[in-house]
This record gives sequence, C-alpha cells and structure tokens, in this order.
Amino acid sequence: MKLKAIIREDVKASDKTIIVEFEGDEKKQHFEVKCLFSPFYLEMKKWESWILNIKMESEIFEDPKTGKKSYFTHLLCKKATLFNSPHRKV
Repeated sequence: MKLKAIIREDVKASDKTIIVEFEGDEKKQHFEVKCLFSPFYLEMKKWESWILNIKMESEIFEDPKTGKKSYFTHLLCKKATLFNSPHRKV
C-alpha cells in the first residue's frame, strides 16, 4: 500500500529504519519503518514528505516459560518517492 509520510527524525548513514508520521493520523503517532534500501543514500531528511510503498510483516514471539504469544507488526518499505521538501525543489 502507498502511504504519505513525514520524516520525523534525522536519518544517519548507518540507519536501516526511518521514523515517520503518516499523513491524516489524528493522534500524530510516530512509527518506525524498516527500509529495504538505504534511507541515507536516498537523501531522506527530517520534515520531508515521502510516498512510501509499505508492506506489513507479522512476527510471532512465544514466551518459552509461559507459552504466551505476542504479535508484532513490522512496517517494511521497499520503495519511496519524494513528495515535498522544505530543503530542495521537487
């Protein structure tokens, strides 16, 4: 699915994830998105808006002692396109 997001934290050369806020989220929550590319070399910058091609992946963790399951949803981005930037012309 394609979602528009604003980068909310600076991106460093070693980063494999970005922290974003999705457009239209009334709670203005921040989400961690794992990138299948280097966000640094794509020159993603804080405050820019990007259209992210997002895929969800589920991870199930079972506690060995109790047998209780926990479910984690990971957001993976395989492609991103710059939508708007205060730093450069789009």
